[in-house]
Amino acid sequence: MRKLFYLCLGLICLFSCEKETTPGTTERYFYINSEIAPPSEDVGMYVNWTTGDKTVFRFIYTHPEEKNIADDELSETFWIEIPSDVTAFSGNQQADSDIEVYYTRSCYCYFEAFEFEEFNVSGTKKNNGTWDVSFSMKAKSPSYNEVYELEDSGTYFLSQMN
Repeated sequence: MRKLFYLCLGLICLFSCEKETTPGTTERYFYINSEIAPPSEDVGMYVNWTTGDKTVFRFIYTHPEEKNIADDELSETFWIEIPSDVTAFSGNQQADSDIEVYYTRSCYCYFEAFEFEEFNVSGTKKNNGTWDVSFSMKAKSPSYNEVYELEDSGTYFLSQMN
């Protein structure tokens, strides 16, 4: 009887401590005839995104919402800009290349522009018109000394600028 009691108690603890987690969502798109640049203000929530003569990749990770927290929406966006005539690219912050990268965070709060501590990006255009892109990055918020890391590897699909 005692063993049965401890078995039931253990099962109750196991299932009551289990958290229900909802994964965030990921978006991977690329845009032709686009261009990105840092905003004129020192803001880390957006980039200037316009029509141009480059190809731009946009990775967005939207964090899951917390039911008990109001206004907790958070999205992280990693941007890569390359010349439009390339079919493969690779770079990091030490390499002198035509690759531009930006990192932004979007939520109900303010961020300064982020400084990269490190990043590595690479991509290859596939025959079906999509791109396989991989990246890893580490960026810092200058005032708060917070470091944010993000990495991904996946297929990017053509989309239109909004």
